[in-house]
Order: sequence, then structure tokens, then C-alpha cells
Amino acid sequence: MAHVTHFRIKAKPGEREAVLALFDKWQTERSSTATGYVRSVITSNLDDPDELMAGVMFDTKENYDANSSTPEQGAWYQELRSHLVADPDWFNGKVERDFSA
Repeated sequence: MAHVTHFRIKAKPGEREAVLALFDKWQTERSSTATGYVRSVITSNLDDPDELMAGVMFDTKENYDANSSTPEQGAWYQELRSHLVADPDWFNGKVERDFSA
């Protein structure tokens, strides 16, 4: 069963573009080697563009956990965290329905 992690983050003032650049970097450099990675969506709050919500899908929770435990992912997360006002608010779940077009 597919696994999705949703998380809400808030960039420090003036660091929104650095946060988005890190997601671009992950997609370019890591997505092809992250076993089971399916897709990501990142949205910004219309009322506060520094607040972002993301959803990341892996084919299984095991592959998600394996990716999360790599040193490369840990380093990427630490760099991301340095641009945030607080830790992400996480929501992990399994996909119950997928109504993709």
C-alpha cells in the first residue's frame, strides 16, 4: 500500500526561495535513486507564502523509511530545517483512495 507523508513548514523570513530550491535539488539529485519514490506536491498558503504544505508519496512505507534513514536524506533535512522557523508538522499515512486524473 502506498505511503504518503504530508508536512507543513514555515520558512524563516526571506528564506522561502532557499526552501523551494532545496526541494528542487532533492528532485534533481535524489528522486531517481530513492527506491519507491512516486511523486511530491508542494503548495504555498495563499495568505502566507512562507507557509508551505507538502505531500510526498512512496510505493511502500518500508521504502519511505529506508529513504528517510539514509545519511544523504538526513543531511538534506538538516539543511532544510536550518531555513525553517520550527520543526515540520508531520502527518504520515497510507493511501486509502487515489483519485488522480
